[in-house]
Amino acid sequence: MRVLFVTMDGGGNLPPAVGIARELVRRGSEVRVLGNSVQRAAIEGAGLRFEPVCQGRDYDASAPRSTISGVQELTALFADRGIGRDAIALVAAEPVDAVVVDCLLWGAALEISAARVPVVSLVHSQAEYFRGNARGPVGMISRLRGANPARAEAAAALTLIATRPEFEPDAARSVAGAHHTGFVWQGTPVQSEPDPARPRVLVSFSTTTFPGQARALQSVLDALADAPIELVVTTGAVDASSLALPRGARVEKRIDHVEVLPTTALVIGHGGHATTARALGYGIPVLVMPMHPMMDQPEIGRAVQRLGVGRTIPKSSSPAAIRTAVKQLLADETALARARELGADVRLRDGAAVAADLLEDALASSRPTTV
Repeated sequence: MRVLFVTMDGGGNLPPAVGIARELVRRGSEVRVLGNSVQRAAIEGAGLRFEPVCQGRDYDASAPRSTISGVQELTALFADRGIGRDAIALVAAEPVDAVVVDCLLWGAALEISAARVPVVSLVHSQAEYFRGNARGPVGMISRLRGANPARAEAAAALTLIATRPEFEPDAARSVAGAHHTGFVWQGTPVQSEPDPARPRVLVSFSTTTFPGQARALQSVLDALADAPIELVVTTGAVDASSLALPRGARVEKRIDHVEVLPTTALVIGHGGHATTARALGYGIPVLVMPMHPMMDQPEIGRAVQRLGVGRTIPKSSSPAAIRTAVKQLLADETALARARELGADVRLRDGAAVAADLLEDALASSRPTTV
């Protein structure tokens, strides 16, 4: 099977695409990934063939933006048909059976489907959130830019939703050809076994820049500065030199969470789906501090709280409130038990394998596509 993935630099949207692509390669498929230039290292580091956008918009999610400029640039990216033309050119050079397109690249999906190339939509978080987003201001602006989200969604022959059904119980029923795959693993998760005498807390905010993120991260650092824990912090899009760092904390811009999750007791994050899913795969409770009301982060936080595997607090929370929430969650045996139960179920099967099965079944009778 020959598959082209079309993605963008959006932070947590990349891990599910990479996980599924690697599973397809493991099964013998030929895979390429079309993306933004800043994604090259991550994609090639995963052993995948990278193709940079040429006609499409290049995008760096870590660049500082206000809310207004962020919406303007994102809607331009979502509506961009140049990415689709890049994909068509790649398909013309090397035939494929399907193009797997990030669910937010509406313009690309429409351009590719118009060329009669089979499109598979990859939803990297909750499908209902993206559907609601498409009906709101972001979708309206994108339609004005020439890309209709509803038509892009309908253009997909298959929709892979890389989350668990209990994160949004009714979503798959409302879209024909949509399937929840479960969480796509990033590495092979194991049950976390933290040190009860000095529990490790991992603080990991977004690699995408959000207004107020540095201030929220500083509040977390202040809250835990003298707590009886081992503190590990990934600063992501925040410049570490702008922070007052607690003595003894391990602070890195980025680390592979596989280094620390097997012995972590609690993860504090922004509600990014990829980080949250990874923590839960290890059976670790999560404290969610959503960074932006227009992103999926509040919905992820509500799902975490509804399932009893953590809780959500505002990003504006004081250090005292954050410290109290951390102390309560570290002592919450019910949240730990529910997180462990969910983690055990996550570890039964990688969502990438489910997605690969669905792709193979859908394309079993297809021949390579040329344009």
